[in-house]
Formats: sequence, C-alpha cells, structure tokens
Amino acid sequence: MGESVALRDEDIGRIGDYVKPWLRSVVEDMIPRHEPAGVGAQLLERMVRVEEELKAQRQLMDERFGFMERRFEAVDQRSEAVDQRFEAVDQRFDAIDQRFDVVDQRFDVVDQRFDAVDKRFDAVDKRFEENLEHTNVRFADLTAQMNARFTTLTWMIGVGFVVITSLTTLYALLG
Repeated sequence: MGESVALRDEDIGRIGDYVKPWLRSVVEDMIPRHEPAGVGAQLLERMVRVEEELKAQRQLMDERFGFMERRFEAVDQRSEAVDQRFEAVDQRFDAIDQRFDVVDQRFDVVDQRFDAVDKRFDAVDKRFEENLEHTNVRFADLTAQMNARFTTLTWMIGVGFVVITSLTTLYALLG
C-alpha cells in the first residue's frame, strides 16, 4: 500500500464542502422515511417512557423524603433526650444553689454569733478599762496617802532624832 499523506485543515475543509451534498442523499437512501403516523407513534412511545421514568424518579424522591422524615424524627428524639438531660442538669444546679443558700444562712448565723462574741469582748474591754481607771484612781489615792504618811513619819523621825540629840546633849552637859 501507499504512504499516508498528511492533510492540512483547509484541505479537510474543502473535502467536507465537496462531500456534504452527496452525504445527505446517501443517508436519505439508507434510512427509510416513516410515515407521519409512525412518527406520532414513536413520539407517543417516547412520551410514555419519559412519563414512566418521571414516575420512577418521583417514587425514588418520595422514598428519599420518607428516609429524610425518619432521620428528622430521630434527630428530634435525640434533641428531646438532650433537652431532658439539660433539664436534669438545670435541676441539679438548682439543688446546688439551694445548698449554697443553706450554707450562706449558716454563715449568717455564725456571723451573728461572732458579732455577739465581739459585743461581749467589747463589754469586757469596757469593764477592764473601767476597773483599770478605778484601780489607777485608788492607786493614786493610796499613793497620796502613803506619801502623806511617809512625810509625817519622816518628820516624826526627824523630830525624834532632834529630841534624842537634844536630850543627849543636855545630859552630857549636865552630867
């Protein structure tokens, strides 16, 4: 056989333009023409097939929508369970809050007791200060009395020595 020849795009275009009119007549001769009534039957048959396919697709879509409905119901049930769990947690937090309220009340009672003890200590401090003041006054009075007695005693001892010295001197002079 011969060698293959490479054709350019414009050569292929010219060949196509030359063959086109002949192809149409060859195709018409090879494929028999149907009567218009046959074309209508073919169209009717195709429409029936399309309707059947559409019906099948509609059934599939209904099934899928049913599946989706069941999934949504399952999700709703799960969300209801989660809501119940949240309600249980809220109840637990309420119980904890009540416990904290009880503890706060106990602390308030303890604070009141401490306030009462503080008042007692304040009263004791006041009594102690009054006793200290009274003791200081008494001590000052006693100190003043002791100073007066000591001064008197000192004078008496001084006078006694003067009298003894004078008598001793008189006895020595006279004797």
